[in-house]
Amino acid sequence: MIGVLIAVLFAALVWAICVALGLPSIVGIVAAILVLLAGIPSGGYGLGSRFGSRY
Repeated sequence: MIGVLIAVLFAALVWAICVALGLPSIVGIVAAILVLLAGIPSGGYGLGSRFGSRY
């Protein structure tokens, strides 16, 4: 659960940085979605995997 929260906060930070740099809002939204897709399936960054472990 904490990993999901960190991913959501990091996605919001990425969106805010994109908007602050003057990029279009849609670019920030796409970047935030990519961050969420990268962070949520693993339960946090680098902890576990999307498809489970065979070991």
